[in-house]
Amino acid sequence: MDDKVDLDHMGAVMSLPPAPVVLVGVGDKEKNIITVGMFNVFSVRPPIIGIAVTTSRHSYKLLEENDEFTVNIPGKELMDKVIACGEKSGADTDKFKLTGLTAVKGKRTKAPRIAECLINIEIKKTQSFEVGDHTWYLGEIKHTDIVENYNRNEALLYWDGEYWTAAAKPLKVLRPD
Repeated sequence: MDDKVDLDHMGAVMSLPPAPVVLVGVGDKEKNIITVGMFNVFSVRPPIIGIAVTTSRHSYKLLEENDEFTVNIPGKELMDKVIACGEKSGADTDKFKLTGLTAVKGKRTKAPRIAECLINIEIKKTQSFEVGDHTWYLGEIKHTDIVENYNRNEALLYWDGEYWTAAAKPLKVLRPD
């Protein structure tokens, strides 16, 4: 399943789709996936990216305990798995088993990459800080893999309860009634 090519860190940042929803892999002994809609590029040189997680999430505890995590960019075909990883808690659910997603050992980190994703970015945490009800985790890119023939129009995007691709209308709208 490792049909990906290495990508330099600048290429990783420049390949990201706008407003991606990401699957974050965290943990060494206890592995978990969390769906994150709050993602940002904080610096290009050096390449620093960040994710925000609420303190009530099980992955918050794992992010506090571990210095590494992965940011994985899912394609639109993984939408149902992305939703499941966002709705279920890793405290009582093995999300890898639940979704059938494949945890792959990192090449430069201990955090799990997700084989089925278009891009896997391995991150070494450099800082964290609280903003309102979220904690931002920033880190430097240590390694990136990207599928051959990558087309960022296939990446899953998220904004205001709607899932999109850059090339299409909303795939699914999730708004409370």
